Amino acid sequence: MRRGSAPSQLVRRPARPDTECMSREREHAHPVFAQVYRLVAAAGERGGFAQVRASVLADASGRLLILGLGPGHDLAHLPAAVTSVVAVEPDPSMRALARGRVTACPVPVTLLSADAHALPLADGSVDAVLCACVLCSVAQPPRALAELRRLLVSGGRLLLLEHVAAPPGHWVGRLQQLLQPVWGRAAGGCSVRRDTWGAVAAAGFDVTAVRTAMVWPNLPPVAPTVLGTAVNR
Repeated sequence: MRRGSAPSQLVRRPARPDTECMSREREHAHPVFAQVYRLVAAAGERGGFAQVRASVLADASGRLLILGLGPGHDLAHLPAAVTSVVAVEPDPSMRALARGRVTACPVPVTLLSADAHALPLADGSVDAVLCACVLCSVAQPPRALAELRRLLVSGGRLLLLEHVAAPPGHWVGRLQQLLQPVWGRAAGGCSVRRDTWGAVAAAGFDVTAVRTAMVWPNLPPVAPTVLGTAVNR
């Protein structure tokens, strides 16, 4: 199987006209933000985020879905137990930034432009899902998490590395609330006010091993961080 391909029975071809696909591409295209994020992500990798990514990914095995590939740094931290990757990235600028890392990845990678709310994959077709700095920008997190549960095998793992809202009354929370209107427009729709732990639990995942912490180099307003492994029950 050549890199970039996937078994046909595991990838559903979306029955959508080309015009709708083009519309989705325009909706998710943030070329300026992609370049800024490229620099921020590279600095984060050098500043300690690489070790955090590797720690979160340590529980991954089998067929891994990466929701929101971004510039592709996650591909450099895959454990040996991962056998293949489906990487979803709707932003064409981000996909362009990731292509070199996709090519260099030691396991086959299928790179898809798709919407988190309607992924073109078969039920129970992935063993693990990574959400790293992506649920902050998904329009409808409950719908996206329901979709991830559909794709995961029973007992499959949802690997989380997401910045979230600070506790009520905390100064960071007040800062997040103040900055959100401008932040969302400047950062590709990112929200710094998400209760991701609560959303994952409400979706039906076992969140016993998921924790909230201040993780360097994530600083306010993109802090605190939810990280760990939730299980598809």
